[in-house]
Amino acid sequence: MYKTQRFVNVIVSQLFGEYLYRILALMTAIVFLAISNSSFALAPNPGATCEGVTGASQGSLTNADYTNLVSAVNTNNYVNIAGNASGSIPLQIKMNTVESSASTTTSNFGVITTSGTSAVNIRRTFPNTAAFTDITLEFRNSITTQPIYLTNVALSAFDIDYANSNGNSFDDYVQITGITQAGTPIEGVFQSITGSNISYTQGLFTTSTFNCPAKDLGTACQGSVRFSQPVASVRIRYTNTGRLSASPTNQEIDFRVDNYCYIPQYVFSGTVFDDNGGITGNNADATNANITTGPYANNNNYFNGAFNPPQETGIASSTVRLANCANTSTTYPTQSVIRDNAPIGEYQISIPKTTLANNNNLCLLESRSGTTYPIRTSNEITKVGFSSTTYNYPNNNFGRVIVENAALVLRKAQYVNNCPTNINYTASNLNAAGNTNPRTGFSEGSITGNLDPGQCIAYRITATNRANIVISDFVMRDVLQKKGVNGAQVTSVLANPPLSTTDYNAAENPAIGANGEVKTRTLTINARNNRVFYFNTKYGTTANP
Repeated sequence: MYKTQRFVNVIVSQLFGEYLYRILALMTAIVFLAISNSSFALAPNPGATCEGVTGASQGSLTNADYTNLVSAVNTNNYVNIAGNASGSIPLQIKMNTVESSASTTTSNFGVITTSGTSAVNIRRTFPNTAAFTDITLEFRNSITTQPIYLTNVALSAFDIDYANSNGNSFDDYVQITGITQAGTPIEGVFQSITGSNISYTQGLFTTSTFNCPAKDLGTACQGSVRFSQPVASVRIRYTNTGRLSASPTNQEIDFRVDNYCYIPQYVFSGTVFDDNGGITGNNADATNANITTGPYANNNNYFNGAFNPPQETGIASSTVRLANCANTSTTYPTQSVIRDNAPIGEYQISIPKTTLANNNNLCLLESRSGTTYPIRTSNEITKVGFSSTTYNYPNNNFGRVIVENAALVLRKAQYVNNCPTNINYTASNLNAAGNTNPRTGFSEGSITGNLDPGQCIAYRITATNRANIVISDFVMRDVLQKKGVNGAQVTSVLANPPLSTTDYNAAENPAIGANGEVKTRTLTINARNNRVFYFNTKYGTTANP
C-alpha cells in the first residue's frame, strides 16, 4: 500500500510539475505576445489634435512628403507639403542636418516604411557620447514665402533604446525643440503613451534595457511630444544620454511629424505700379499727341492697366484695403505681410477664414495720399473672384502714372474767319501741318494783331488717346468767354456753321448767337486713336455801340 501510495504520489508530483511547466510556458508566451503587440505597433500621438484652436485645419506629413524631404535634405530648398488639409495649410518645409563632430559616421538618412507608415530613419556612429546630429525642419508659407507658425505641432521618435553588451553600446537620447513667434526656443511637451518605456527629462530616453527591433515603429520605444505654442521650426537632436562610459557604437532612431494645425488665411496680393511702359524722365510729355512716332508710338505696355515688369516697376505709399463690395466703407481688419526683400509697391494682406464668416462679396480698394502719380490706369476697386476653398488671390494690381504720362492729350487750334454760313472744317488748306498763322487756317500759334469787329474764330480741338485702353464717357467742354468774367473784355457767342449732330446735342448747347458752354455728347475714344471737334465763335467789340 505504502509503495503503491508512494508511486501514486510520484506520478501526481510529475503530472503537477509538467502541468506547472506548461502553465508557465503559456504565461510566458502570453506575456511575450503582449510585449510584441505593444512594442511593434505605432501608437497614435496623444497630442495629434487641434484642440483649443477654433476653426483650425489639421494636417500631417504624407508618405510622399517624407520621401520628398529626404531627397531635398541639405539643399536649402523648401518642399511643398501634400499634407496640407486640401490646400488650407500652405506649408513648405526645408530640412537640414548638422553634425557636431566631423568624426561621426553618418550611416543612413533615409525613409523607412512599416505597415504602410513612413518615417525618417537616421543611423549614426558617434565618436563620443557628447556628439550629436541636429535635424532642423523650417516651416514656410508657400503663398507669402514667410515663416508660418503652426499650432499643436506634434512629433514622435521611435526605436529609442539602450544597449551595453555583446559589443553594442549606446543610450539613445532625443531632444525636440521649436522656435516660437517671439523667437525663443521651447521644448515639446511629453505625451504619455500606454506600453511605452520612454521617459522625458529635457529629452526622450528609455527606462528599459529592452532593445527594440529596428525600423518597426514600435510602441515600446516610441516617445511623443507636442508644442504648447505655435512654432515656425523644429529641431530634433539625436545623441546619447551620457550615462555610458564606453564610446557609442552604431545606433539609430526614426521620427515622424504626426500633427500640425493652422487657422486658414486668405491672402490677397499684388503691386501698385507705374504704368508708364518704360517712358520715364524727360521722355514723358503731357502735350505729346504723336502716336505714330516717338516714345508713345507702338508702346503696347504704356497705360494698358497691366503690370509689365521689368519695364515697369512698383511705386510706394499706396494703401490697399479689403472691403465688402456691397458697402466699400466697411473694411476688414487685415494683416499686412512684409516679405523679405519685397519689391517696391508690392502688397500682401491676409485675413483669417474665421473673420470673413460667410461673406464672399469681396473687393480690394487702393488709395493714395499726396499728389504723386495722381492718374489711375485701372479701377480703384477690384472685385475678387472669391471662393471659400481658394486661399491665394495674387496679381490684384493697380496702375498709376504721373501727369506727364496721362492718356488724354487735348490740342486746341484756332482759325480767324469772316463768319461764313458754312466752313469746310476738314479742308486740307485749313489743316496744313505746321501752320503758324491762324489767319490762313487752323494753327496752335497765337493770333497777331487785332480782330476786326464782328470777325469769328473757329476752333479745332483734337482729343488724342495715347493709351492702350479705351477712354469711355469722354465729354469735351469749352466755356465761351463772357465780358467781365475772368477778365474777359468781350463776349463770345456761338456762330455758324451749326454744331455737328454726331458730336453735339443741340439741346445741351447754346443756340447760334448765344453765349454759354459748348459741350459734346458722351463719347468713346478708342485706344491709340483720336477724335476731332469743331465749332465757330463770333467775338463782340470792346466799343459801346
